[in-house]
Amino acid sequence: MLKYQIDRQKINITVTVLVAVMVLWFVWVVFVPTSVMGTAQQIHIGSGQGLTDIAKILKERDLVRSAIVFKFYVIGLGWERNLKAGDYTISAGATLNDIAVQIAGGNGVSTDIEVFIPEGSNIWEIDKRLTDVGLIKEGEFASAYGSREGYLFPDTYRFRPDSLLGEIEQKMELNGQEKTKELIGGLTAPARDRIITIASIIEKEARTKSDMYLVSGVIANRTELGMPLEIDATVAYGACLNNFQLSISNFQKSEKEIKDCDVTQIGVGKEIKIDSPYNTYTRSGLPIRPISNPGLNSIETALNPKGDYFYYLSTRDGSQIIFSKTGVEHTQNRRKYLGL
Repeated sequence: MLKYQIDRQKINITVTVLVAVMVLWFVWVVFVPTSVMGTAQQIHIGSGQGLTDIAKILKERDLVRSAIVFKFYVIGLGWERNLKAGDYTISAGATLNDIAVQIAGGNGVSTDIEVFIPEGSNIWEIDKRLTDVGLIKEGEFASAYGSREGYLFPDTYRFRPDSLLGEIEQKMELNGQEKTKELIGGLTAPARDRIITIASIIEKEARTKSDMYLVSGVIANRTELGMPLEIDATVAYGACLNNFQLSISNFQKSEKEIKDCDVTQIGVGKEIKIDSPYNTYTRSGLPIRPISNPGLNSIETALNPKGDYFYYLSTRDGSQIIFSKTGVEHTQNRRKYLGL
C-alpha cells in the first residue's frame, strides 16, 4: 500500500513537472522574442496566402520559433480570419504574440492592386481592367487566356504588382471552381461547358434574374426544336474574336500593339451574314465556346430554364425585355416597341 502511494506521488510529481515545462516552453515560444538584437525585418503577406503560408514565412525568417505554435496560437485566439495581406515591418525584439497581433490587426501597408471584374465581362473587358490598373500590357491577358473564356470568375480580386499572367488567371479560375461547385461541380465536363456557354449568353442578354430565367427558357426551347438562336451578342463576339486574332497576327509580323476588341462597336447587321462558329443566325445550337464570364445568377438560371417563349427583344432604351410565344406575336412586338 505504501509503495502504491509512493508510486502515485512520483507520477503526480512527474506530470506536474512535465506540465510546468510545457507551460514554460509555450510562454518562451510565444512571449520571448527570437532575438533582441539586429534590425527590423520587412515581410510581405500576399492576398492569397493563408495561415499555414504565413507561419512558414515567419519561421523561415527566424521571426518565430515554431510555425505550428504560431498556427495554433492564432486559431486558439480566433484570429485566423483576421489575418491581413500587406507589407509588414517586424521590429527587432518582436514576440510571436506581437507578430500575431500586428498581422491580425492589419497594421501593414498593402501594395496589392485591387481589380473588380463585373459579371458578364468578356476576355477583352477583363484585359482592359487589368491594363488600366497597370498589371499587364493591353492584349497580354486576352491573347494568353482567351481559351479560358467562361471560367474567369467575376469578382473583386487583389493582386501583387508583380503578379505573373498565370497567377492572375489561376486565381480567377480557382475562385470560380470554388464558388460554382455547388451548382455545377457534379456535372460532366461537356455538361458543365454547355451550362457555362448558356450562362455566358444570358449575361449579355438579361439584367434581372426573372428575365434571366426566361431568356434561358427561350434558348432551351429553340434548341430543342433545332431553331437557330439568332442572338446578336454571339455574332458580335465572333466578329471581335476574328478582329483580335488579326491584331495578334499583325503584332507577330510587325510588332504593332495588340488591341482589345469592344463588342459594343461591332456592326451586327453586316456580321450576321458572315458564317462563323459564333453566328447563331447561320448555325443552329450554341456557339462553340462561351462569350463572357458568367456569375452565379446566370449559371443558376441556365440550369433552370423557365417559360414557353421562343422569341424576345429589348426595348430601345434597354429597360425592358419583351417575350413572345409565336413569330406573329414577335413581329407585332417589333413594330410596337422598335418601330420595325
